[in-house]
Amino acid sequence: MTDAPVARVVRALTSDHQVRLAALNASPLWDGVRRGHPHLEAEACACLTELLTANAILMARGMLQERTQLLLKGAGRARAVVADAWPDGTLRGVLDTNAHIPEGPWVAAPGILQVMRSNPSGQPYIGSLSMVEGGISAQMEAYLQTSEQIQASLTLWCDSATGESGGLLVEPLPDCPPERLARVVQGIDNLDVVPFWERTTDFLLEWMNQGPGAEILTRSDLTYRCRCTREALMATLKGFSEEQKEGLFAEGEPIEVRCDYCGTAYHIHRPDLMGPR
Repeated sequence: MTDAPVARVVRALTSDHQVRLAALNASPLWDGVRRGHPHLEAEACACLTELLTANAILMARGMLQERTQLLLKGAGRARAVVADAWPDGTLRGVLDTNAHIPEGPWVAAPGILQVMRSNPSGQPYIGSLSMVEGGISAQMEAYLQTSEQIQASLTLWCDSATGESGGLLVEPLPDCPPERLARVVQGIDNLDVVPFWERTTDFLLEWMNQGPGAEILTRSDLTYRCRCTREALMATLKGFSEEQKEGLFAEGEPIEVRCDYCGTAYHIHRPDLMGPR
C-alpha cells in the first residue's frame, strides 16, 4: 500500500482559547480498511474505521510521539477490534467477527477496552477499563475521563455505504465559562443535521469555533498501511524452538502464514526456516 490515500488530523484551539479541537476526515482510512480486509462486510469495516479514527485522534493529542494501540473485546458482533497507530502516521487494524451473534451492534458491553502506549524509549503503558454502554465514542470518552481525567466529547461516524467517515474531539478547557460550554454542547448536538460528506476538517473547526479564526496547532498526515514484511516474519519464526519449527511442517510444506492486518500471505518452505535436511 505504498500509494495509500492520505488522511489528515488537525488539532486546533478556538479563537477565544476556551476549547481544544481535533478533527479528522477518515475516508482515506476507510479505503485502506476495505482494501486490506476484503473478507469483512461493509458494516464491520465501518466499525474498524471508527476505532482507527478514535486512535488517530488520541495519538494526535500526544503529538504523534507514541505508538498507540486500542483493543476492544466485547459482547457485540465484533469479538475483538484492534487499532494500531504509529508515530510515523501509519495505522492498521483488524476485526474478529463473532459468528454466534449475527445481528445487533458491533461493539457492546460487557467487555474491556485496553489502551497501550509506547513512548519513544519503548516503555509501554497499558490501561484496561470495563466497557460502558454505547459504541466506540462512549468507550473512548469513558477512557479519557477515567484514565486521563479529561472531560471531552468524541463524535465518530462512518457510512458503510459510501465510506464517508471522520471524527471530532471537543475538549473544553478548565476555565471555559458556563455560557461558552453551553454553546459547545449545542454545536455538538446540532452536528447531526450536517451530512457526512460536508464534514471536512475546515468545516468542523469553523462549526465549533462558531465562525472562522480557529488557531491551528498541528496538521498530521495519516495512512492506512500494514507494517508486515517477510523479513520480520522470518525473524520471529527463527526464534521458535526446534520442536516448534518441526511442528510447523508436520503436515508437509510449504506453510502459509497470513497477516491478520492486511491479508498478505507468506509461503514458507522448510529450508527457508531450518536449512536443508
